[in-house]
Amino acid sequence: MRKLRSPAGSVRGMPHDWSVDIAIAPEGALQKMAAAINRPKKRAFGVLKTENEFVGFIREDTFEIWERQGRAIHGRGVVRGRRGGSRVEVRLMLPRWTRVLVALFFALYVLVAAGIATQPPRMEISADEVAVALAGAALLTAVFAAGAAQQRANLRRFLEQTFSEVPRL
Repeated sequence: MRKLRSPAGSVRGMPHDWSVDIAIAPEGALQKMAAAINRPKKRAFGVLKTENEFVGFIREDTFEIWERQGRAIHGRGVVRGRRGGSRVEVRLMLPRWTRVLVALFFALYVLVAAGIATQPPRMEISADEVAVALAGAALLTAVFAAGAAQQRANLRRFLEQTFSEVPRL
């Protein structure tokens, strides 16, 4: 994996988290991506997921991918032609709805923690209760961050595997 920035003055430049320069035409790179996503589910006993399943869509020279059951992190990419092949750039990001849902989840957490802390017989919130609520929020943040890091790693691994057999430039 190489982390490079778009050239200065690039018309469609975007910051990216993963990129590769490959020796196939942009159409071939998009076809390779299309063949790797939206595959039928592979399940053991029809229930247990045996491997990560990636889904997404492709439009013109762009694509968006995510893991079927880990929708928090999406990879938005663009394929550009260059001398001798293509450059694939992917930005791993949180979609807007994921950000809204996480913010809503934490707002509900604050309301529930305040509701529990103000139960009778004591209606005021003590410093200990605030500390416990903050520790709980920190734990939830760590769980969400670990899940997002795992999803990013899975997306990078998927991208590497998708283009592993293509000669590099």
